[in-house]
Amino acid sequence: MAEVRFLGAIRRVAGKSSFGTDAGTVEELLEALRRVMSPAFQEFVFEGEKLRQDVEVLVNDRNIALLDGLKAALTPFDQVTLFINGARGFPGG
Repeated sequence: MAEVRFLGAIRRVAGKSSFGTDAGTVEELLEALRRVMSPAFQEFVFEGEKLRQDVEVLVNDRNIALLDGLKAALTPFDQVTLFINGARGFPGG
């Protein structure tokens, strides 16, 4: 089961530091998070159907932009990290 780690502000809104998933792709993982996480988490991380622009997703410490984006495959031993890039809500952030 792949492990999802929440860092910084996302951890606070998630109310937990990690989450296990059987998702086969990053896209499936995000759909699973949308189904099981709180409305506050959903509003913080998603903008409509898409990730907010400042949310970074890493698979085994590699940004999904360097992989196959949302189609990046996940294995049971992968570690996915979600965090905010920048200072949301602060001037210049």
